[in-house]
Amino acid sequence: MARFEPLTLSELPSGIWRMRLSVRFGSCDPAGIVYTPEYLNLFNGVIEDWYGDALGLPYHELVRTRRTGLGYAHVSADFAKPSSMGDVLDVAVIVRDIGRTSVKLTVHAFKDGAECVRATFVTVTTSLVDHKSVVLPDDLRLALKDYQAGCDASANLASV
Repeated sequence: MARFEPLTLSELPSGIWRMRLSVRFGSCDPAGIVYTPEYLNLFNGVIEDWYGDALGLPYHELVRTRRTGLGYAHVSADFAKPSSMGDVLDVAVIVRDIGRTSVKLTVHAFKDGAECVRATFVTVTTSLVDHKSVVLPDDLRLALKDYQAGCDASANLASV
């Protein structure tokens, strides 16, 4: 399997939503670095914030009020360098694909401007009433497309 090519933070288009994430003691293993599975928990929190901040659809409202499940059907990650307690990561979310019932997201984490972790999440929307997949709600689909278009537009401007 080919190793992924880490990006620099400056290579990301300006339209991509970002947040800063502090690595805390509880996320680290006895070696003092982020415990590999903990990245999934950290990134899930990033994605929850992204729904409200970038899409205008608070995660808790989708899940609790609207009973729309946003579970992961697939998760994968590539690691370039470790992160330790006290590090501050700049994390960005990119919409890669929007399907009928799913969305594919890439989460990029940067330490000191260099990508240290890249994870892919495929989320499937489900009814939390009967736990079956459902078509992406119209407002969510529109918000995802608008976000994706904004990222693409800034990428095109950045490459000129």
